[in-house]
Amino acid sequence: MNLIPNSADLLSILPILILSGGGILLLGLQFFFHGFEFRIVRFTSGLIIIAAFLSLLQTQMNPGLGSYFSGHYEISVLGFWFGALYLVAAFCTVLASPRVLEQHKMEFPEFYPLLLFSVVGMFLMTSGTDTVTIFVGLELMSVSLYVLVGMARSDIYSLEASLKYFLLGSFSTGFFLFGMAFLFGGSGTTHLETSLKPLVSAGFDSNFTKIGLLLLLTGISFKIALFPYHSWTPDAYEGALTPVTGFMATASKSASMGLLLVVFSKLPVSVSGGEWTWIMGILALLSMTYGNFVALKQTNIKRVLAYSSIAHAGYVVAGISLGGKEEALFYLIVYSFMSLGAFAVLSFLEEGNRQVTYESISGLAKSRPWTSLVFFLFFLSLAGIPPLGGFWAKLFLFQKIADQSSAIAKWLLIGGIANSALALYYYVKVGIVVYMSSEEGEISKLDSPKASYGVVLVSAISLVAILAGWYFLQPKDLVELKFAPKSAELRK
Repeated sequence: MNLIPNSADLLSILPILILSGGGILLLGLQFFFHGFEFRIVRFTSGLIIIAAFLSLLQTQMNPGLGSYFSGHYEISVLGFWFGALYLVAAFCTVLASPRVLEQHKMEFPEFYPLLLFSVVGMFLMTSGTDTVTIFVGLELMSVSLYVLVGMARSDIYSLEASLKYFLLGSFSTGFFLFGMAFLFGGSGTTHLETSLKPLVSAGFDSNFTKIGLLLLLTGISFKIALFPYHSWTPDAYEGALTPVTGFMATASKSASMGLLLVVFSKLPVSVSGGEWTWIMGILALLSMTYGNFVALKQTNIKRVLAYSSIAHAGYVVAGISLGGKEEALFYLIVYSFMSLGAFAVLSFLEEGNRQVTYESISGLAKSRPWTSLVFFLFFLSLAGIPPLGGFWAKLFLFQKIADQSSAIAKWLLIGGIANSALALYYYVKVGIVVYMSSEEGEISKLDSPKASYGVVLVSAISLVAILAGWYFLQPKDLVELKFAPKSAELRK
């Protein structure tokens, strides 16, 4: 095995190199622009993310699809879409965050480097093919998010959220590491696909691998926030600054689900559809049911979205466990835009530390009609109301589940449809209190604040995506993406 990387290896991780180098650059820039360093760092971080996106496109053509770094890193079409999703979420967070950071007197230039470093970890999680590489990415993402969640040091809720997230995140890391150890013990390698091959054999090697995979899936379930590994989610979502919450609900959750998708895609063919599908399918069914039922009792809209994310995680994991790769990825893309838009508008309504509840936005349409309309559209899409993007995402995913003939597929289909109907109550309730309430809530009575161009732009991008994005991009398009001229076969 050649340990010295060649030019193709370095080109394959060009987005990671740009993000890592850019993060280090941002840490240094703050010392040269005293007085307006925060603005310089914010502007430069946006340029770095755009450069990383362009380099991501470039890697698909040169060096092209294939494995690099002696099989430790892989360029694939699904990896491209996940990478694009992380970068779009990070860019929208950069746009939406300045106003909130200013309101909390948190204009720390370190905010943006941490954002970039977390994206680097996400790339390694879904493009790494070695458990050590994946673990490095997982920890890089997690540590960056621990700090981002607790950056509002003057807010006791933010500190509490950061501590809970850190403790439970460390707990999940232990499971993941134990899983890696058992997989290595059963196979003698850290390469993910090779380490899973003993599942088809018998004896001690197979037992070690089964225990390792179970522990690995447990660690991933913590990051996804599947029931019963979800307890950190509501407090972390509520305590973090709203743009950070939006980033966690989109990029971080997508990276964890992407890792689960990678693990399932590496399972031996003879194992697929067996007990591992049942294990994750049952967790998915419990998650969508628990998330929706608890969301019914919430009054704080941020917590509503937190429990809603647990339910949506259940839908996606149900698709992944039954082999719906493209459908699950399409759902994640649509869900990310719905969440980014909803949290962007939510940060605008909060205006600092104000709690946004159903009661506080009663009659909001009278004083802020456009804000109310956009906010309600995002919630309708989350509910899966046609013809918005959320409806098509669920339709494609449920169609894939319905195509399966197994008993777990039937249970997941029934559970998914029933839970979607149940979720209508708390999603549509936003429109009821905004448009049909005769009383004016606390936020509705206040004068509309000065417009935030970042929030407007994020809301516009997200709105276009859920209104028309599904027409131009569908699950089949995610795997039919063609980049010329090079591929792994052509290079050989």
